[in-house]
Order: sequence, then C-alpha cells, then structure tokens
Amino acid sequence: MPLSNEDKLAIVELSNNQMRALDNHDVDGWVDAWVPDGQFISTYGTFTGRAERTEFIQGHIAAGKEDGARHLLTNYVVTGDSDRATVTCLVTKLQVEAPPFIIATGVYQDVAVRTADGWRFESRRLDIDRGVFARAEAAAR
Repeated sequence: MPLSNEDKLAIVELSNNQMRALDNHDVDGWVDAWVPDGQFISTYGTFTGRAERTEFIQGHIAAGKEDGARHLLTNYVVTGDSDRATVTCLVTKLQVEAPPFIIATGVYQDVAVRTADGWRFESRRLDIDRGVFARAEAAAR
C-alpha cells in the first residue's frame, strides 16, 4: 500500500524536527530521530548506533560547528509503502547570528521506517555540495 499523506507529513516533520533539534543544540532530539541501530552517513564519516551518533554530534556541537546555524530543508520527495519510505530533500545551512550568509548546502537521502514510536530514520545520508569545500580551500590560500 502506498504511503498516506499523513505518513508523508509525519516523515517530513521527523526530518524538520531533527534539524530544529540540531539548531537548538539538543543532542537527544537529534539522535532520537533514528532507530537504535540507525546510521548517519556524511562527509564526516559513518556513525552507526545511538552511541556513535551521540558522540559525533556532541563533538560537532562542542567544536562550534553549529553555533549560530539555522538549517532550512526544502524540495522533499517522499516515496514508499506503509512501513518504509525513501526521502530526498535539500538542505541549506545559514549563519544567522553574525551577518547572515550561507554556510553550506547539500542533499539528504534517507530511509525511514515505521516504528512503535512513529517514523524514524534507518539511515540518513548527507552529501554536502562541493562549493563549501571550495570556499574553505580558497580562504586557506
């Protein structure tokens, strides 16, 4: 059976709530978006299970990489069946405490599954667009 509109909305809200948690430096809110053994895959590495995801995001926040950041998610495409979905969306990370600028852009490619606690990510892959690294390389010269 295809996903209902209510399921699609719940999956989009899962994604948006996770980014709100990150913007608020809410480690548990960010980590709780996955099933217990779920994976976060990104330029920074692959983090499987709650402990690895928690250690990664705590270190990321402690290093100041989320200070003054706001994430905007757009262009969602959600497909699947009643218990499993694939999700793609675009992300723009803004700096909003200093004079505003775009920190980075990228694409999330996710697999979400229905659990007793609602929809959760089985995997969430972040592909950061090349431009952010080109800017850092140019600044380092």
